Amino acid sequence: MASLRSIRTFVALLAAVMPVLWTLINAVPCYGAGALKIGVLQIEDVVPLYVARQHNYFRKEGVEVSLVPFLSALERDSALAAGAIDGAINDPIGAILFDQGRGLIRITSLGLGRTPAEGIFAILAAPGSSINRIDDLKHVEIAVSSATIIDYVTERLLTGSGLAADEIHTIDVKKMPIRMQMLLSGAVQAATLPEPLASIAVGNGARILISDNQADESLSQTVLVFRTAVLAERPEDVAAFFRAYASGVAALNDRPEDYRDLVVEVGRIPPDLAPHYPIATYPLPQPFPRELYQPVMDWLSSRGLVEALSYETMVATDFLGDSAPR
Repeated sequence: MASLRSIRTFVALLAAVMPVLWTLINAVPCYGAGALKIGVLQIEDVVPLYVARQHNYFRKEGVEVSLVPFLSALERDSALAAGAIDGAINDPIGAILFDQGRGLIRITSLGLGRTPAEGIFAILAAPGSSINRIDDLKHVEIAVSSATIIDYVTERLLTGSGLAADEIHTIDVKKMPIRMQMLLSGAVQAATLPEPLASIAVGNGARILISDNQADESLSQTVLVFRTAVLAERPEDVAAFFRAYASGVAALNDRPEDYRDLVVEVGRIPPDLAPHYPIATYPLPQPFPRELYQPVMDWLSSRGLVEALSYETMVATDFLGDSAPR
């Protein structure tokens, strides 16, 4: 009987303390929840992450980070949607279209694109074509990837150069290598390409008509995004990530030539361009500026691609800790 009474007392005590224990368990941030998994593409924008990994800056800041390479934005976004990665390098157009105001991700920092000099896109004329000036592009089909940063930059460059919206005609060619081959073969008379494909096309007879590094304002940017669940559950890890990222940026900007081989490898720069390919000056992590966000949102909503979303809905400004420039 005494044994039965003891068991009942234990069960009653356990029932009383379990809610408290459960609350305490849930209140502990899961900083030890494994490595932060960051999705990357093979573009030069991600080089500071590889510099930070090379110098063990992530571990020095107390956070494990795994860089997960993807061959396409579609694969990266699928992994992000499935929760297989925690954050990623993206662009503002892609990030907004991915989220659609559902609160899945937040733009957490600017990557490249603080100034026009960091722009990487160019509108090119096909070899042997009669297109020599921007005006010659009126009503000419320009190969782009529709509803992407390339589409946005193309329209902004052309309207900024005096073309009316109804004079701009584009054709959707999603895959960039195919777009370049169509340009070089004359299947299209003009196309918008990023570096290093633009330089490769020029080496094969194409002509640059205008590029976004000649614009009066920054038109193309990359951004770092994190899933909102990760921002809520692991804010200290995210802040540590950005401190390490800032150290990677500082090391890269201080001695860019030391990292030329890394830029060439990660950015897939062709050997003939590698020795003299310009290495960007990377901005320190910082909130994505409102003045860059609003034109992107205006363009997306005017196209009917997304309902207008406020800056505060998509952009997080409080996860950079002391890594942001002062």
